[in-house]
Amino acid sequence: MSLVVKRYKKLVKELLFAYSELEYVDEVLKEAHTDFEIFYQDYCKRNDVPLEKMNKKNAAKLEKIYPKVETKTDETGIIQYEQDNTDKENHKVFQRMYRIIAKKLHPDKFANQEQTLEVLEKIEAFKQATGAYNKKNWAKFLDICEKYDILPTRYEKINALIRDAISDIGKEVNNKKLSFSWRLYECEDDVNCKEKIIKDFLYQLFKYRR
Repeated sequence: MSLVVKRYKKLVKELLFAYSELEYVDEVLKEAHTDFEIFYQDYCKRNDVPLEKMNKKNAAKLEKIYPKVETKTDETGIIQYEQDNTDKENHKVFQRMYRIIAKKLHPDKFANQEQTLEVLEKIEAFKQATGAYNKKNWAKFLDICEKYDILPTRYEKINALIRDAISDIGKEVNNKKLSFSWRLYECEDDVNCKEKIIKDFLYQLFKYRR
């Protein structure tokens, strides 16, 4: 196995780890956002914070901080993103690998075969690979490629793309961990810690301090 192939396989593992961390953070934040809102509202009531008045006064600021984001979806419900020319060019690297997956694992290939456990696993792998490809989840996509010995033709190019993806995911994880919801989550059962987070939030948002 050449050095560049070893590097590729190592990067795929690093990408999988980075993506699993992002999934973990996202999963935690689903509940953490709700917990933050509940504790925030309760804190304001207990401390007579004129929240409704401040919200009206700072409506424009709130709109700027929390803008409405519109997303377009196709008939499958998958979010569609605008792609620039560079992104489209990079996408071709994965597109070549997806074509190989389709040749090996497409359900039509097994239409006249007995639906054994192995065949069903390959059909399911194709569905998973298609979903990952459409959503640009390259960690999951490349993991399936690895399982079925589907390797890229241009290692230098894809290695660079994987490094960029790992870096982008790392930045996203770090940004999410800076959120007030995550900080409140890290307080666990420490009420004083939670109240300090809420005070910081109120001051940052409204310059409100008691």
